[in-house]
Amino acid sequence: MGFEARLDPVSIRNPNSEFRNRPRYSRLLVPKKSGDDAVLGLLYLHDPLGFENAGNDLVAFFRDADAARRAAEALRARKVRHDLTPDISEGDPVEAYRAASQPFPVGRRFWIEPGEPSRAGAPEGRISLRVPASRAFGTGTHASTRLALLALEDEALEGRTVLDVGTGSGVLALAAAALGARLAVGLDIDVEAVFVARENLARHAFGDRVRLFAGPVAACAGKFDLVVANMLAGEILPEARRLLGGAARRGRVLLSGVTRDREQSVLEKMRTGRWKLDGRRTEDEWISLCLAYAS
Repeated sequence: MGFEARLDPVSIRNPNSEFRNRPRYSRLLVPKKSGDDAVLGLLYLHDPLGFENAGNDLVAFFRDADAARRAAEALRARKVRHDLTPDISEGDPVEAYRAASQPFPVGRRFWIEPGEPSRAGAPEGRISLRVPASRAFGTGTHASTRLALLALEDEALEGRTVLDVGTGSGVLALAAAALGARLAVGLDIDVEAVFVARENLARHAFGDRVRLFAGPVAACAGKFDLVVANMLAGEILPEARRLLGGAARRGRVLLSGVTRDREQSVLEKMRTGRWKLDGRRTEDEWISLCLAYAS
């Protein structure tokens, strides 16, 4: 089962050089919004460095102070309470996050390492996924990523093909390869995210079974046994037809990043023809949905 990617090759500068030259950052705290996909999506539009959930609060970090101010202004226009601290002179917040991050388990199989590699390694029976914190979404700390990892564990992936749409850090494509997929293709419209994911592949022995491309899902031709999309509902809905179209006959589609208030609208769009809901998981306000093609 092959595929063709009509996409631009990934050839960009290393963003770490910019981080060294611009050591200041800004911090935007949004109280009680850690599970609000509308706020998360709004902040994504302003080029954040990364996110952190602090209890019920959402914290966004920005390298560019002007971008942080624009994000704050967008929140103010929508009457969303927030607290902006611009131009913090302390070290790189991502590096600080990495240093403070401890490895943690997800599901039955995975061991996520968002900080420095653990000397002890993964516990027996678990697969280590090395995804250092970065501006690319998906280190396993967010509920939507955890839900997607849990769903992948229940899929029969040995020898199968997987398309990961909105791959971010590449963690889900790597997880699929770790579970036996013979090919996992990671796709993202954010070129810099693909750069980060490419670095993450080199940290894993099974990374050679992952291919990465920058571009929209419409540019990826071919059929896959499993299509995964860990994206907000507002991003899933316009791509519904293409996501379903990327699945092979008797294939499956796994969606995460959906909140409870958007679940029905997503299902109305995705349960079309012979596509039926075949699995559902929840964590707090987040939901993952698995759809199967009924033969």
